[in-house]
Parts: sequence; structure tokens; C-alpha cells
Amino acid sequence: MFEQDRVLVRLQQRVMSEGDIVACFLAGSYGRRQNDPYSDMDVALVFADEAARERAWRQRRDFVQSVMQYVPAKSFDAGHVRPYFHIALYSNGAKADYRYELQSELQPNPWDRDIRILKDRCSCAEQYQAASGRALLPQPRLTATELTALDDRFWIMLWDTYRLLRRGDGDKPFTIYLELLHFSLPPLLHVLPPEDPARAPLLRAQFNPDTKATAVHLANLLQAYLNARTAVVQRLHLDFNPDTRFETAVQNLIKSKL
Repeated sequence: MFEQDRVLVRLQQRVMSEGDIVACFLAGSYGRRQNDPYSDMDVALVFADEAARERAWRQRRDFVQSVMQYVPAKSFDAGHVRPYFHIALYSNGAKADYRYELQSELQPNPWDRDIRILKDRCSCAEQYQAASGRALLPQPRLTATELTALDDRFWIMLWDTYRLLRRGDGDKPFTIYLELLHFSLPPLLHVLPPEDPARAPLLRAQFNPDTKATAVHLANLLQAYLNARTAVVQRLHLDFNPDTRFETAVQNLIKSKL
């Protein structure tokens, strides 16, 4: 039995014994029944009213530990994700994300069209699943204004990284390069589907202690970024007009120095 399955068995036992929890279901890969040994568990705990949720929230760390009573666990509030969201890491390798929901605030979510119901005293989980099945998946979104801001920052950080690499600095450019990837790649990857040929080259970004090798990777990243940006503009029909004269000159400069 996978460690996650052991957590699942114990979780169901715990929620059935908690009177304040009127419903509990699993979303994500467990909801779709496509989980594997490395899947985390997306757990929704539903409460009838705010008072019940607050009582449970105050005991959240004790609850997540009780799911695997003899397995050391560390848990964290994740308000940056959503309110009343708690993440538990179990030292046997399992991970669970707990979201504390109010029954009255359950709104249809297309990502929850497939859920695994562990408890449903109020029939609200079943109703929620049916409503979520009728909801439409959101379309990837990136405005021309957002792309312009992303593009401006990309060029600034690219230029800073390039200058430092040319100087032979193998330390300081690393943090700028990480910021460059963190800021610019996720919005493009979110828009481009896996089958788009412009997507895969973005995932090949590398940093090497050898500054010359990293300069080559930087040139490859620049080309991948430009191709991905073009694909995003075309896919979303954005009104975006880059300064191609400047960009071509920069590409030629970087290539000439490799």
C-alpha cells in the first residue's frame, strides 16, 4: 500500500469522526483517480458555518498530525494561495493540501468536476460536483499591457546578466538569471499548450559556472523567448509591436561575442 493510501484511509476515519465537518472530498489527481505514488492529496473540508470552520482552523495542526498519528509532520499556513489553506508534509513522503471551506461559499469550479467524496452529510459535495461539471474551464489570459511589462523586465534582466557574464562574473548573474526565468517564463508557459512547438525550448534554460557556457545558454533562451512571445501574441491576438530593430541588434551582439 502506498503511503498516500494509508493517509487516505486514516483521513476518512478522522473526518467521519468530526461532527463539525459536514463534507469532505478529494480533488486533483486523487479526485480523478489518476494519482500515483508521488501525487499530493488535495483535501476539501466543508463546514456548515463560520463558527465551525474557526473551531476546526484553530486545531488545524493537531488535525493534520492526527491523520498520520505516528508519522512526524510539518505543516504551514498558505494564505498566499487562498484563505484557510493549510499544507502538511508527512515524513513518510506524503503531502496533503487542506482547504477549509464553508458550505455556503462552495462555488462551481471546473477543476473540481471530478472529485472523490469521503463524507457528504449535507449532500453539498455531490451538488458541488454536479455544478462544477457544468462549469467551463477558464481560458489562458495575458493582456497586451501585461506582456509589455513582462517584456520590459525581460530585456533589463537579460542585459544585466549578459554584461556580468562578459565580465567573467560567475556568481552575481545567477540570482538575476533566476529572477529572469521566474518572472518571464511562467506566464508564457501558462498560455502555451504542451503541443505548441514554442513551449519546449523555454524549459531548456540552463546556468553553468562556466560563464562562456552560460552565455551560450542565454543566447538560446533569448531565441526561445522571442519565439514563445510571438506564439503567445498570435494565439491571444494581442496588439503588441516589439522593437524588432533593437532586438535583432541585441541578438547579433550576443552571438558575435560567443
